[in-house]
Amino acid sequence: MKKLLLFSSVLCLAYASESTPQTTENYRGYNYISIGMEQIQYEEDITLSTGVKVHSKARASSPVYISGSLIRVNDTFDFSIDISSTLLPKQVNEKWYTDGNLAQQNKFDALITNMQFLGHYKITDNHRILAGIMYKLNSFKRYDFKDENGNPILDTNTGAKIGLTEERVATLYAAVGYGFESTPFAKPNSIRYKFDLLAAHAIWNEATNTGFERVVFDSINAYKFSASGYIGYTIYNNVELGCFLNYFKEYKNGVDTASDQHTKWPDNTLSILQGGVSLVWNFSKN
Repeated sequence: MKKLLLFSSVLCLAYASESTPQTTENYRGYNYISIGMEQIQYEEDITLSTGVKVHSKARASSPVYISGSLIRVNDTFDFSIDISSTLLPKQVNEKWYTDGNLAQQNKFDALITNMQFLGHYKITDNHRILAGIMYKLNSFKRYDFKDENGNPILDTNTGAKIGLTEERVATLYAAVGYGFESTPFAKPNSIRYKFDLLAAHAIWNEATNTGFERVVFDSINAYKFSASGYIGYTIYNNVELGCFLNYFKEYKNGVDTASDQHTKWPDNTLSILQGGVSLVWNFSKN
């Protein structure tokens, strides 16, 4: 989770703001669609009342779809929308350790949805201050539970296999950051590049798990950091083909206890790396 894996990537953000009034007056922004892969790594950590440390880890790669647009408001402000979603979650093994020893394993798949709404304050056409909100919905499904020896874990009351559980975490973040673009709109036979850096803090959260009836966690002790880069080439009449790399990291700090004084939501960390290809096109006021 502490490494930034590199593979060729997806999302693309092509700009159509303003460099000089004579060349950009007809350009109102851009749209884009992207397709690629995302790699996620999810970990949980908790220390039990007995002093035993529990750690879990799962890693998966799945196809991802991303789309969005930027709207040029005026000479000072722009507004952007970006949405991404896992297309087909991959089934992987999640392993649980107690004091470093394997204690349990299960199948795991993750569906990640992100929405980002940002205002851009243009210091210049190249340099921007970004501020807005991020919304994310993570769905983690677990099933086929087995002990350290690979034997099915049975319900202590019925003797049946433990079924599927789903954990859903919805979080709204307030975000600020910095953005740079080499040029604000596509130029014929030219290369354009950009990057963004954002930091965010949770302002609302709701976490539930089907394994615990009527238990809801609402801790906002969560943080999110993101970095994205894009490079594209104009292929035809303000249409760009490019590739990008996007990296997100989410932290939820502190173990939260539900109102039943028993069920706990542990520390957790989610890292996401997305990459692939994008098609970007400018749109005009005409």
